[in-house]
Amino acid sequence: MKTRTKFVIGGAVILAVIVALSLQELQKMTVFFYTPAEVLASPAEFEDKTIRIGALVQQGSVDWNAQAIQLSFKITEDGEKSIPVYYEGVKPDLFREGQGVVVEGKMNGPRFEASQLLVKHSEEYTVETEHKKSKEEYYKSILAQ
Repeated sequence: MKTRTKFVIGGAVILAVIVALSLQELQKMTVFFYTPAEVLASPAEFEDKTIRIGALVQQGSVDWNAQAIQLSFKITEDGEKSIPVYYEGVKPDLFREGQGVVVEGKMNGPRFEASQLLVKHSEEYTVETEHKKSKEEYYKSILAQ
């Protein structure tokens, strides 16, 4: 066998190993998005998988313990079936009942243990007129000096 052929075969083997390892790591990092109905259909299937669930925070289900920095609430899609969620961490400012959320974590029995909590918000940004006036006055006072 020629030296050039050996280099081509060796290069192809190394490239195949790199591609295989990259695909394996990509599969570990991939987090799938589910609805509560899909998770409730077979919760045991999601016990060892990190997943994301998008839903609404159920009215009257929020329990915030500021001392321990623990938040528990229920998420629902239709207002009837819900999944209890446990989250340990700072509660987002926009978090409230009826708000859309995305939780990432794993099922632990009947409850979802979230490692990340994202709050959906509207795409519309408005500034209060009083805040805007005080900001303009502040800039004018700086320029006047």
